[in-house]
Amino acid sequence: MKQVKKRLLLAFMLIFSVATALAGCSASGGSSEYPEKNIKLIVPWSAGGDTDVINRIAIKYLEEELDTKITIQNINGGSGSIGAEEAMKAEPDGYTILAGHDSIGISKLMGKTDFDYSAFEPVSLLTSAPQLIATHVDNPWDSMEDVVEQLKEDPESISFGASIGSTSHIVPLGIQDEADVKFKIVGYDGTAKRTQALLGQHLDFGATTIPAAKEYMKANQLKMLGIATDERTPALPDVPTLKEQGIDFTNATNRGFFAPEGTPEEIVKTLSDAIQKVAENPKFVEEMEKMGVEVRYMDNEKYAKHLQDDVDYMSGMLKRQGVID
Repeated sequence: MKQVKKRLLLAFMLIFSVATALAGCSASGGSSEYPEKNIKLIVPWSAGGDTDVINRIAIKYLEEELDTKITIQNINGGSGSIGAEEAMKAEPDGYTILAGHDSIGISKLMGKTDFDYSAFEPVSLLTSAPQLIATHVDNPWDSMEDVVEQLKEDPESISFGASIGSTSHIVPLGIQDEADVKFKIVGYDGTAKRTQALLGQHLDFGATTIPAAKEYMKANQLKMLGIATDERTPALPDVPTLKEQGIDFTNATNRGFFAPEGTPEEIVKTLSDAIQKVAENPKFVEEMEKMGVEVRYMDNEKYAKHLQDDVDYMSGMLKRQGVID
């Protein structure tokens, strides 16, 4: 009889242990050892653009922190919205994440998409790259004062390429808003295509960043007339700020990571903690500084607030420019 009771007790303890373990897995989104397999990072822009380049560097360090392989899938089109939608629809298990930026909120404001940041769990902000105003080296303008003067006399006589509904679109709109001028804004989807149009002189101006433009500057193919920062950047000390030239406008492309809505909090935290370690890695910081990119980590909560503040500002500016009602 004692043997039977003992066996029953052992069986009960085993069942209890299994049930407790299963409950723990359920509470943590199905795995207490995330990540257990490779992670897919969707970059919603073409290969070779600045978003792609920055993220390929970042994942080298992130793979080390997470001890897993991260594969990049470039899904171009729709000013970043096609790839973002693909990530939005993925299983919220932490194995598909999005390398996104401010375009997610801008596209919704401009009516290009029916989703915004609320369709994701903002994981972390990692980098910030200031916007530059680029033109072909053979073009006659040597300062933004020259550009403003011409546009005052002849509105829309200068073309400005941008990914319509994305971060680069905000640059000509912001300049217009502050300088009371009007560009002829032309749609070019992605920094890589826009740069090629500038090189071929199919465009007068375009917004770019240091990572995307530096090789063309070295080759004396493109010149930068201004940078949208409060102060000149050490990476390009000879390029004046827009503020110096009478245009009180600053703007940067802020790049971070997003998970589909409903991704367990524990997984978001694991990713965010790993990204923080990447941001604190001196080698990563050095690589970014060489590219003229600022490492600017924010955790989930701070990043979510930053995104909402950005949408509030953009909404006001777009209304003033007549882009939205």
